[in-house]
Amino acid sequence: MNMEQIEAFIFVALTGSFSKTADLLYLSQPTVSMRIKALETTMGCKLFQRTGHTISLTKEGDLFLPYAKNIMHMLQEGQQAIQRSQGDVEGELTISTVFVSAFYILPDLVQQFQQLYPKIKLTILTGHSHQVLDMVLNHEVSFGIARAVTHPQINRIQLMPDDMVLAIYPDHPFGFRHQVSIEEVARERLILFNRGSLDWKLINNAFSHFQLQNNVVMEADNIEVVKRMVKQRLGIAFLPRFAISKDLSEGELQEVDVLNLPQINRNFELIYLKDTPVHGIMRTFIDFLMQSKALQQ
Repeated sequence: MNMEQIEAFIFVALTGSFSKTADLLYLSQPTVSMRIKALETTMGCKLFQRTGHTISLTKEGDLFLPYAKNIMHMLQEGQQAIQRSQGDVEGELTISTVFVSAFYILPDLVQQFQQLYPKIKLTILTGHSHQVLDMVLNHEVSFGIARAVTHPQINRIQLMPDDMVLAIYPDHPFGFRHQVSIEEVARERLILFNRGSLDWKLINNAFSHFQLQNNVVMEADNIEVVKRMVKQRLGIAFLPRFAISKDLSEGELQEVDVLNLPQINRNFELIYLKDTPVHGIMRTFIDFLMQSKALQQ
């Protein structure tokens, strides 16, 4: 067992693809396969299983993954400590991100990153997902953080899930129940977030599927505005769970399951151009994200 095998294992686990791992690590796909096979031989078990074109962790692989990440994390901490003492890691990195990520994900990430790499200057640009994609395609930024974008010229790495859930104020009648029906939700005063977005369309499609007319009393393009309106008891809303996690833990909002409502999610992804060499500061940033505690919460 060596660090190259562990690195390959972690990247295959995260990307679900030998070919994507090969691209990220600048290796051939057979080399990645060989490293995984060698690691499996050492471990005495299969770490991945194939189902059609899908690659997933076996039970043993799932058990080993957190230990593998910890090994890599400790090694990187040692390397970073040496680099910081020598002042080797410095430069600039420009990324674009959707507004939601800028408010709720990046603050913790940037804090951690700057603690590790104080000499790297970050420039952050914001926009909607299609604007973030355009900035990546136009070589305006090194990376983008977006949701549900696809393009033949970009690579994507999943960062964190983004599930939409029903948020209510604590003394709402739904607060005493574990589940409610979509018919009951349709009769409530509903505040919708980000009209015209995919989230908005998915929610409206769910009501249309059940031939229900929802009672929308307000729409806003800012999560903080929607949260404040719910807390003021002006209505209830579907919001990203990660954006209300603090409000849930502090009891200012509650989450309620809605029966027969399909799971609405669009994961946050790191996107970058396929033909861009990933080395230096870009490699440092990707490696940091792979180990970031802010994305594992």
